[in-house]
Amino acid sequence: MKKKDLIVYAGAAVLLAFSTQQVKADEQVAADQTSENTSAVVLKTTTVSETQNIATDGVKTDQAVQTEKSVVTETAPVTPTVGNNPSFDKGTSDKVVSENPAPAVGASRAPYGARARVVEARNESVPQQDSPVSADLNIKKSESEEGTFTITAKNLQGFDGYKEVKIPFWSHANGMKDIVWYTPTRQADGSYTVTAKANDHENADGKYEAQVFYVDAQGRNKFVKKAFVDYTAPKPSADLTITKSEKEGTFTITAKNLQGFDGYKEVKIPFWSHANGMKDIVWYTPTRQADGSYTVTAKASDHENADGKYEAQVFYVDAKGQNKFVKKAFIDFKNQSRPTGNLIIQNNNKDTGTFDVIIKDVYSPKGVRTVQVPTWSDKDGQDDIRWYEATRQSNGDYKVSIKASDHKNSTGKYHIHLYYIQNDGSRVGVGTTTTEVEFRNAKTKTQTGIKNVNSGAGTYTVTVDQAPQGRRIKNIRVAVWSKAHQENLFWYATAPSGMHTEVQVSTANHQYQQGNYTTHVYVDYVDGGVEGFNLGQTALHPRVTADQTAFSPRVPNGQRDRVLRAAASLVGVRGGTAAHHQLVNDYNSVKPLPVGYAVKTTDDWCDIFVTTVFQREGLSGLIGRECGVERHIQIFKRLGIWNENGASTPKAGDIITFNWDQNSQPNNGFADHIGIVESVSNGIIHTIEGNSNNQVRRNTYRIGHGNIRGFATPRYQ
Repeated sequence: MKKKDLIVYAGAAVLLAFSTQQVKADEQVAADQTSENTSAVVLKTTTVSETQNIATDGVKTDQAVQTEKSVVTETAPVTPTVGNNPSFDKGTSDKVVSENPAPAVGASRAPYGARARVVEARNESVPQQDSPVSADLNIKKSESEEGTFTITAKNLQGFDGYKEVKIPFWSHANGMKDIVWYTPTRQADGSYTVTAKANDHENADGKYEAQVFYVDAQGRNKFVKKAFVDYTAPKPSADLTITKSEKEGTFTITAKNLQGFDGYKEVKIPFWSHANGMKDIVWYTPTRQADGSYTVTAKASDHENADGKYEAQVFYVDAKGQNKFVKKAFIDFKNQSRPTGNLIIQNNNKDTGTFDVIIKDVYSPKGVRTVQVPTWSDKDGQDDIRWYEATRQSNGDYKVSIKASDHKNSTGKYHIHLYYIQNDGSRVGVGTTTTEVEFRNAKTKTQTGIKNVNSGAGTYTVTVDQAPQGRRIKNIRVAVWSKAHQENLFWYATAPSGMHTEVQVSTANHQYQQGNYTTHVYVDYVDGGVEGFNLGQTALHPRVTADQTAFSPRVPNGQRDRVLRAAASLVGVRGGTAAHHQLVNDYNSVKPLPVGYAVKTTDDWCDIFVTTVFQREGLSGLIGRECGVERHIQIFKRLGIWNENGASTPKAGDIITFNWDQNSQPNNGFADHIGIVESVSNGIIHTIEGNSNNQVRRNTYRIGHGNIRGFATPRYQ
């Protein structure tokens, strides 16, 4: 062989060696491209010269041997499915599917000698294709246990050399966010089975999907098969009941027979009153009972003690933390843990200016001793206020009859309030209402009436009002008696004093007799006419003074006990507190104010305490109303109940006064303090006093103490 031919032959051999090595490398790269990291068609065209450049890094181009043909390598397209990307196990949606992966196919168009070498090299380096894998995959819903799925992979083929089988399962509704990778259990027949529960997948409704993978020798997930099933979660249900104790003001709310609560976190029960428009709603967390029910106790006091309809609902909290409504229930409630009473206006007569106040459903947990109905007109504030004591009717209701003539003939809006004196002596407000009053007859007809009835003092006032457009009054005569044959008849006569005239009636003019006093009014007119008015009967039970033959030193308990209980209930009240302010406000609420003065909370308040205690009990007539002690003594004298002897022995319920500037008896100085005698024993006087060191407190004094100014003995009934 010639030297030149030898060189050419050697160069061809070198080229073939380089080409073979490069082809092996390219095929190995193609084989390494698995379905997990390939998502598109891969097409690679490599010329021989390019092969030489890659394989011989650093060899110059002008030294490479050129060929006319190219080597082409291509792989088949693949479809996406769940892959073995680690991020997939975390619930992501970056998956690759390859149900039927195809092997890489190589082809070449090279000169004859080169072609033979290339094909031979490929046969040596490309691995043989694995046998195809397959399995039957099915999902079965449990008939006995709601929300349970049994997933089975059987008839597995081509799983040679696999490490394990995995089955991912998820709901389409949640977009694979609830995916769980299950490791099924191998059965005796070679199948694989796993049980999944809907509550592990947020109890989603709709389509569920399972796939079966095997893990190959390299630890990679290889997709085999998928299957689907439709599922609708059962609607949750429960029985919800509410029981009540109106006396205790409590409700017991129970949810039982719970169904469809699979996977729930907790149960909640919101509860509220309709009267407050859900403003008092409370979300309760009930307690689970042994029988699986849930129970909670609610209090009306946590819902503003509203009366009327209450509503409860039961919710369960699902796996996402969302409240899911299940059931609602209702109950009607009337709170008996607080005083109740309904004010109803009846018989509103526009001509006579009269109306009746009916009080229904009178109740207090402390008992009701007295029903009081303070009433006044809008005109000029509360200058015409009058505290009425309602009369109990045969049906249990209470009634008060109101006349505009007892309220300065005022018309327009009237305010009616309701108070109870409870069995413990405390006074409590219950309700209010208003009504419009007209008094058409007041313009044309003379009006008469009775006011300021003081049964214990034996007095009342007869009123006569001149009609603005009526006949002119010349003289007024009032006939009053209590005995059946008018043995104690007394005539009161007076000329009119302007448009409004008052006549004072006293049992002092009727032998201090107790009983029902009949009142007739006769009005003489300027035109010579006479008009008579029958004002009915008024009950009077006067307590006579010591110089009257009917006097009895033994005063039955009743009003006195009420006063003592009311005073005792205020012990401990300090100046500046809400209770002290209420004392002042109550005193100022009754018009006209004594000496026209509205008391301030910064004023001395010992007499405010005494006056308001009697006022709250509806017994102001026994002692009068005052805020100054010395002026109050003058009232006591006018009422005939004053005892000047400060060294005498008082009785429980008496009023005691003091003059701190003198410490000896007899003490006839200027009085500057007042209190109520609570009891007397062993020579010691026990008192309850307001504004004693700026509070209501109990004090003691020996009988005849030098600071005692004197006593007043109210005529209690």
